[in-house]
Amino acid sequence: MVKVIANKVILQSLYKDIILEFSRLTGKTVEESMEYFYQSVTYELISEGIGDMHCKGVKYLTQELMLEYGFMKHKSFSKDFVYDLNKDKKLKG
Repeated sequence: MVKVIANKVILQSLYKDIILEFSRLTGKTVEESMEYFYQSVTYELISEGIGDMHCKGVKYLTQELMLEYGFMKHKSFSKDFVYDLNKDKKLKG
């Protein structure tokens, strides 16, 4: 298996766009949105190049992040994968 790592500058730009879109859609501050993003499984998958997540669009990746934290619901997204913000002390929901 060949692991391709995207250019760090391009990834940083992608991260910025996801954080700003997440902030806009959820009403969270940019700082709160950064905290959500950098502690997420979505970030891990993008940064490690798993499943070519870094090739996906900002809108798609923001929605994945919102699904992960339960800000958005989808019938095919298992509730087992949604963080319980009431139990997670690191994040303020």
